[in-house]
Amino acid sequence: MGKFQLCKSASIDDVKDKDRYIWELKYDGERVMAIKRGDKIQLWNRNRKTNEYQFEKSYCYPEVVEDLMIQIHDFVIDGEICCADIHKGLDKFNQRALQTNKLKIELLRNIIPIKFYVFDILECDGVDVRNQKLIIRKTILNNALEETENIEIVPYFFDGKELWKKCLKENWEGIIAKEKNSTYKEGSRSGEWLKIKNVKETIVKILGYKETSGRGSHGALRTDRCDVALTTEQLKREYFEIKPSLARVKYYGVYPSGKLRNPVLVKFEREIK
Repeated sequence: MGKFQLCKSASIDDVKDKDRYIWELKYDGERVMAIKRGDKIQLWNRNRKTNEYQFEKSYCYPEVVEDLMIQIHDFVIDGEICCADIHKGLDKFNQRALQTNKLKIELLRNIIPIKFYVFDILECDGVDVRNQKLIIRKTILNNALEETENIEIVPYFFDGKELWKKCLKENWEGIIAKEKNSTYKEGSRSGEWLKIKNVKETIVKILGYKETSGRGSHGALRTDRCDVALTTEQLKREYFEIKPSLARVKYYGVYPSGKLRNPVLVKFEREIK
């Protein structure tokens, strides 16, 4: 076991035959696969480019390790570690997740409490259950894992429309649709898991252009709310031809500083009178 099953991006309208799916809240933190075999605990995250195990992170989350140690069963479980208060967002979580000093991690346990939100199980007491249907794996997970202060089993729902309405009302990151009869497919973006983000749009004021490094870079716009990448040479040429003062962007959240998270250029806009 070395790869996570991945989600394919979609909109709520893309999900046809909604009764085929179960629905979960999308959590925003660090994807982790926890392996418990006897008194040995490992927490592995993934390399976002290769989807392979990248770092063993048990030293970062001692409270999760402690709660896994008291579990009766051995297992391999999949989930997301994030702030216990999911409304605190990724920027607050990163203050905890990126810390490597053990003394500071101990101090941060009380300042930035985290929780392991578990949504799947791949192995239970030495038995590989990846080929079981998701709805059956959910039952196995509920029977194998005891919830604690720092570990919670992600609830699932059968009414996606109602969960999406609640997502919009409470300004959640998004929701996940999963085919209830699907097996666990390592490394796959087959479309059996669909990620539906709560995307917002706004208009930002363009302050100028900046060169950026990286493969395929075409530079970026400096704006009053964020830097926005120009993803094609055509967009770069268009910017220098018309020198717009405004741009419409879509984004997935706002940092405490007011900066937009993950901004994507939709189009250039004319000056608003």
